[in-house]
Amino acid sequence: MTLLLGEPGTGGSSTPSMVGSVKRWQKSDPPKSKDTWSKLAIANSVLENQLRNLNKLSEDHWEAYESVVWSCSHLACRKWTEVATDQHQELVVRSLLAARDAFLEIRHHMREMGLAAGVSIEPKSQTELLDSTVNMEGVLLAGVPGAGGFDAVFSVTLGDSSGAVANAWSSAGVLPLLVREDRRGVSLEDGDPRTREVSAAVSSIQIN
Repeated sequence: MTLLLGEPGTGGSSTPSMVGSVKRWQKSDPPKSKDTWSKLAIANSVLENQLRNLNKLSEDHWEAYESVVWSCSHLACRKWTEVATDQHQELVVRSLLAARDAFLEIRHHMREMGLAAGVSIEPKSQTELLDSTVNMEGVLLAGVPGAGGFDAVFSVTLGDSSGAVANAWSSAGVLPLLVREDRRGVSLEDGDPRTREVSAAVSSIQIN
């Protein structure tokens, strides 16, 4: 999977102002905000679990995982179920689709929250771009990062499909950024002097 970021070039958003508006909405309508927040938390948890499941499937059944990801990278999501030829591949496809559905649910609740709070968490212009992106071949997820707004968009793609997404974004006036995910995750090198500082800080933590 590849993480792709894009800069729409339509001006930024004030995160403190947006957060303030959401907090005021929470205070003004506790039942509705609590319900939306709860549904959002559930969808976030489902997405996390499916991504963890995909990671486990890649470790336990690499050939099946690799085959499905490569095949799906050349197909729109509605055809992903057609690529599975054994039970392990079926599990991979199910998890991909479940992750996708969970993130669509997350976007829905974020838009609801923004509408209720009077802020553009997922602006209409971003929604149109993201909807077209997520329906492209090989795209698993597409959304607005962080607190939302006009600042940026992202997509998570399968195989080598990120190039087509970057081209589509460029045609729509969105600048694909050159940054990429680090497949190792967060790490400190042995020669990094910050290693000692972090180790010392962790050692000094007292849990009562």
